[in-house]
Amino acid sequence: MTIQAGELDSTFAADGILNWEFPEFISIAPHVVLPLPDGRLFVVANELGIFPGFVVARLTDHGELDVGTGFGENQQGFARISTGEKFLSRKFGANLLSNGGVLITVEYSTRPPNGENGFVLIQLLPDGRLNDKFGEGGVAKFPYGSKPVPLDGALTAARARQNIPGHEKSAIQSGASSGASGIELPGGKVALVYFGFDHASQQTKGLVMRLNPDGSFDNTFNKIGSATVELAELGATGDNAARGVAAHVDGGLVVYGDFDDEGTFGTYAVRFTEHGTRDNEFGEFIVKSDRLPVFRDIAVRKKDGIIALVGGQDGQGVFDGEGVIVVLSADGSPHPLFNNGQPLFTKIVPEIGQNWTSCTFDNPDESKLIVAGTSGGAFVTDEMHAVCARYKLTGEPDTQFSGGYVTVNTSERLESTLNVQVTGQNKIVMCGEYWRDRLSLPKSGWIARFIA
Repeated sequence: MTIQAGELDSTFAADGILNWEFPEFISIAPHVVLPLPDGRLFVVANELGIFPGFVVARLTDHGELDVGTGFGENQQGFARISTGEKFLSRKFGANLLSNGGVLITVEYSTRPPNGENGFVLIQLLPDGRLNDKFGEGGVAKFPYGSKPVPLDGALTAARARQNIPGHEKSAIQSGASSGASGIELPGGKVALVYFGFDHASQQTKGLVMRLNPDGSFDNTFNKIGSATVELAELGATGDNAARGVAAHVDGGLVVYGDFDDEGTFGTYAVRFTEHGTRDNEFGEFIVKSDRLPVFRDIAVRKKDGIIALVGGQDGQGVFDGEGVIVVLSADGSPHPLFNNGQPLFTKIVPEIGQNWTSCTFDNPDESKLIVAGTSGGAFVTDEMHAVCARYKLTGEPDTQFSGGYVTVNTSERLESTLNVQVTGQNKIVMCGEYWRDRLSLPKSGWIARFIA
């Protein structure tokens, strides 16, 4: 029997779909799934509600816990990572490190009366333990208070933590390191994006930071370890926030985010040099409209620096959405071959459209773009399900991939998509949440693997 691209991989879990339900631990849904070189999967999953910890697990190529091979306490294939008094919220970002460990980002809050908000950056060793040579016991905290604090205040608070001598291991950017708030760079350094409040201009501004391997600020980056995102597009009262970062050619960083300028909303991409200054040769790419466009992920093609950005915007009605896909040349200009140099607005699910949440180039030649997301718009509907599409770099759907797109769509539950990756064995791995109905919150999750 011939196996076609876009078919569920029957060798994984139950006919290609793993329901995230393990009796060994309590967890809601997988937020990030990272393919390991040998076909195993590293998974970061949340816990119920606002939680003080999370679960990491390593799965075999068939979707079972990787027991007895050195991962987790007593080699049980999973570990629970506790963050003490910090209550974690929202979605996780995670990337593989060159030493086999994992870099994880997630927002947090603490209890009143001294409540504090911010995000934490966590480094795990290959066996699932916290890396005590990074930050404070493997955790670097970036607080910003109940309201955004001044940029210098946020940096001072982050700098004040104990600096632990770093290790001297070489590093390369992982192939699964696009789109999260933090990524590893060559030499073991880490790039982060965030935002803070600038009292001088009374504006919220995106913040780009670079850390040394031990979690301390790298003062060779813009002389202070950080730089702000200044957009020429914005007026004197406009605000912007940096949401994601990817390593680019020649050591630069491509940063994307969103902005609000007196009711005009949009999303942007800019580039910083390896020294922490804005790369003016890259330009300032902007998509704006009254439909609230936003980028949610980024992928950079290794061989030539082509950049893909995906996200979504509101559709014609309150319950539908439009996917947004942009492909840029290495210099930041619209790629002339992709949709004739224009952003591609998609409604690949004809009735209600979709919003894209994650993207990656395929293996091994990076000639196709894989995007994944959720049908509909900003609101959960009874028709919500997970969607994955493959596009040629002309902007046309690749019809050899099951006609252009596939879905995860069960009859008894609703599905939303959080992450997509391509394995070294040329298979597509997606993960997301199950919702019982449109009035509930997600109570479980799933991982699906397709033939690429």
